[in-house]
Amino acid sequence: MKRKMNKKSATVQKAVFASMCLACALAVSACGKRDNRNENRDPITGESQTQSSEGNSSDGATDGSNEGGSDTAAGDHSEFEAMIGDENTDPNSIIDYINTNIAGAAVSDVKNFFTGLLGFGSDIRNIDFTRLEDSRKYMPEDMIAFMDLMRLEGDTPSMMMSDEENRKVINMTLSEMLERARLFEQHLEKYPNSVSSDAAARMYEEIATNAISGGYDKEMGVQHYYKGDANDVIDQKALQYYQQFAQANPNSNLGKIVTEYINVLQTNDFKINDSMEEFYRGLHGRLNVNNLTNHGNSTGTNNVNGSINNGTENSGTESSIENSSIENSSIENSSTQDSANTAKNSSNAVDTVIQGTVNR
Repeated sequence: MKRKMNKKSATVQKAVFASMCLACALAVSACGKRDNRNENRDPITGESQTQSSEGNSSDGATDGSNEGGSDTAAGDHSEFEAMIGDENTDPNSIIDYINTNIAGAAVSDVKNFFTGLLGFGSDIRNIDFTRLEDSRKYMPEDMIAFMDLMRLEGDTPSMMMSDEENRKVINMTLSEMLERARLFEQHLEKYPNSVSSDAAARMYEEIATNAISGGYDKEMGVQHYYKGDANDVIDQKALQYYQQFAQANPNSNLGKIVTEYINVLQTNDFKINDSMEEFYRGLHGRLNVNNLTNHGNSTGTNNVNGSINNGTENSGTESSIENSSIENSSIENSSTQDSANTAKNSSNAVDTVIQGTVNR
């Protein structure tokens, strides 16, 4: 009787042991599936990520740099789309949404965030890019560089509103305008097809156009910013600044346009005539980003500070243009300054604002 009971107990023990083994096997299998399903690679490395067992794969993993996010299918950001679609939305609300959601967003969502932000409103200068600093580590590389450019533009704007004229007026010396336009051109050369490209192209064209045309608009009755003694004549002292920029940037698109403009100025004896106005009307086509031939090989370095330093190298012009004409001043040859000094000089440039347009 005792032997039978021992045999029955052993059988029960074997059954229990078998059940436990089966349960462990199922648990290991489940864990294995769960690991495979969540084996997403860091988008910062540019390696592809896997989705779930449903078979969805990542797209554009090399396009993102958001540490906390993953390149999975786009999430539900209908609230963001509604904000972008409402012209009455405060840009700061859009930035707050980005700061709140970017850490866990997919790479495709991050791209949509900044595409929407940079395309919102009529003037990108209305965006306070300093508010995005906390999201910096989640941004694509080109967006970081563009944000730094816009912060420079915010500290020392190339254009500003005139209370007297109720319109934007040039806020820089001629040489500074040319160099600022060159910075955006360098950005486009390095990041030709990126999130920030369209916005950078708008800034590039606007600043470069004003640097060359002096904001002249015959139909609106806006006089040339760099006019001389007469309203229909450009001050000939502007020539040296155009020449210096063209010599320092001979292979750039803007440098070539300025070289062409120098010829137009001299051919027409600096008179604003039909030929001059035709050249101004053609600037839109000349400044088309498709004309940039140095894509990926800009003379700028891998960051905006390097580009700022490069852009101002050999320029050395320290004269200001005041009272709607260019003062007699010499061009001083300066050595290349580091990016910190360049940014400091740029922030002080507001002290040499051209006052002519405001006073007219």
